[in-house]
Amino acid sequence: MTDEMTLKMLIVDDEPLICQGLANTIPWGEMDIEIVGSALNGKKALEIMKKTPMDIVITDVNMPELDGIELSKVIIETFPHVSIIMISGYDEFEYARQALRMGVKDYLLKPVDIDELWTLVSNVKKQIEETRKSEQTKEETILTNYLSQQLFHLPGSFNLSEQIKSRHYAYRLMLVEKRNYYKAGQPPISYKNMKHLIDQMNICSIGIEMHENQTVLFLYDQEGISAEKINKLSSSVMTALNNEASLAISNSYYDMHQLAALYQELNIRLSFYRGSDKQVVTELEKLPAAKEYQLDKQQIGNLAEAIFQQNKKAAVRTVNKLFADFQEQSLTLQQIKTICLLLFTSIKERGQESLFEQLDFQLNEETDLLVYNSACSIQNLLLEDLERMIDYVDRSTDSHWIIQQAKQYIEKNYQKDIKAVEIAEAHYITPNYFSMLFKQETGYNYSEYLNTIRINRAKELLSETSNKVFEIAEYVGYKEYKYFVQVFKNYAGITPTQFRKLHSIEK
Repeated sequence: MTDEMTLKMLIVDDEPLICQGLANTIPWGEMDIEIVGSALNGKKALEIMKKTPMDIVITDVNMPELDGIELSKVIIETFPHVSIIMISGYDEFEYARQALRMGVKDYLLKPVDIDELWTLVSNVKKQIEETRKSEQTKEETILTNYLSQQLFHLPGSFNLSEQIKSRHYAYRLMLVEKRNYYKAGQPPISYKNMKHLIDQMNICSIGIEMHENQTVLFLYDQEGISAEKINKLSSSVMTALNNEASLAISNSYYDMHQLAALYQELNIRLSFYRGSDKQVVTELEKLPAAKEYQLDKQQIGNLAEAIFQQNKKAAVRTVNKLFADFQEQSLTLQQIKTICLLLFTSIKERGQESLFEQLDFQLNEETDLLVYNSACSIQNLLLEDLERMIDYVDRSTDSHWIIQQAKQYIEKNYQKDIKAVEIAEAHYITPNYFSMLFKQETGYNYSEYLNTIRINRAKELLSETSNKVFEIAEYVGYKEYKYFVQVFKNYAGITPTQFRKLHSIEK
């Protein structure tokens, strides 16, 4: 609420001239005092007070029907927050003393000194403001503690629950986030920076900062906050944040025990639209069903091929196309994050188990979507991580890891009809690139290396077993006996039978 408050004052005296003089000769507006009216006796004064809330009453003592003393008794009992100033003639001084003992703030003797009255009312106003400020601070502390307990799921206390039961407020929740928060130089979102906007609209508020980029506003009063007021406040908050904000707004509620569930409901809505063009979402809006999205194997293949061929431009093209597809499908940020992590997993599976073990990726399970709260920011993280993967593949020492993996595969499966094109496709690289890489790393072309493995194994079997030559040929992967003999002779310089005679074991 605003620090400077306008107080309402009622003047009660059975002499109309005194009422008019006190109301009109003093510039009460300069003190933020509004003269609501005047009454010629205590009975009329009470009728006015029942219709219009008052803060200060200036009353004479001696009046017909209901005098100042009796009026003060009723006010103190019925309107305890109202401050009373009594005007007394000399003969009525004992009555004034009695009134002071009852709780009347102060008294003045007739004829009234204007400067003295001004000073007295000013002091009373100051006391009222200090009391209200103290009460408001106490109230805000209780509400803040209860809000924190509810929103952060903290252990509750019986005393706090009992205090909350006696509060009867109409309230709304408003969640506020900055859009594109990940950009450098963005200050955290702050309740303090928004409070003056709320105060200007005479709305009571508590702010709980749930995250550096999410503040929950608890907006409350006795009567309820109108849709018109809440729309005006929303516009003010948007303007203050340069129209770079996302808001989620609840209906009006009275039950304070709904706070946690209400916050979760609003947060789900804000999360659903985070990163989209929608900036204001209300509790009334029904969320559309989340769209299903299946990663295309070709997309994974294209990206994996770009990584392992160290082709940064191709990686960027693939990612740009992928994110254009995300936008077209209206995927949520959480869906986009999940898909990107699946991409990483798929790429890692196509490399050596430990290839990217030493890399710390910026895009991971802990990536905070309240900070990286746009598709663009997730895309940038993905591109940065992919670039680091490409650089790491490029820097990998010794022989190229794909060839290391290919050699292990050949040694394990040489007996089968394995082809270079199959190994290339398994690693999402072209057969030509695989052949070039294989020759570069081993000094042999693929078929030479496979034949060498097979012939060496055949030599072992010819020397150490009595198996027939055609059986050994089939065992090491040659389906045609004549072709085996030809290849063996090319590599060993002699036929398999001649080799066995030279290296035969004793039967």
